[in-house]
Amino acid sequence: MHPSRPIVLAGVGFAAVSMLLPFASFMFIGSVDGLSADAWPALLPLTVVALVALTGRWDLSAEPGPAVAAVALSGASLIFALVKVADAVVAVRDAPGATLGPGAWVLTAAVMVTTGGSAFGAFSRS
Repeated sequence: MHPSRPIVLAGVGFAAVSMLLPFASFMFIGSVDGLSADAWPALLPLTVVALVALTGRWDLSAEPGPAVAAVALSGASLIFALVKVADAVVAVRDAPGATLGPGAWVLTAAVMVTTGGSAFGAFSRS
């Protein structure tokens, strides 16, 4: 198995789990998870990236075309995840007694891992 494939799949899995974690907690509203915070669109490009990682010969990296598309899609998801981190920080900053949860950070780290795994698979020819 090419090492990029489990890296990508683990990153996508953790990104999916991050949707259940609180992105922010507010005094009267309670916690807001990734689904309520509208962070779920970050998972849409990652589903295609996961499909690229699941297809093809497992002992080789992905074909050049799909591999570059996977890098581009995971990069777009990373930009969206960073916007969601900024959104959570601004929401918490303006609300008294609010705290920032781990969800946005886990999503960003997971998408970074996915992007790195995709790039590793795209630029290694073993």
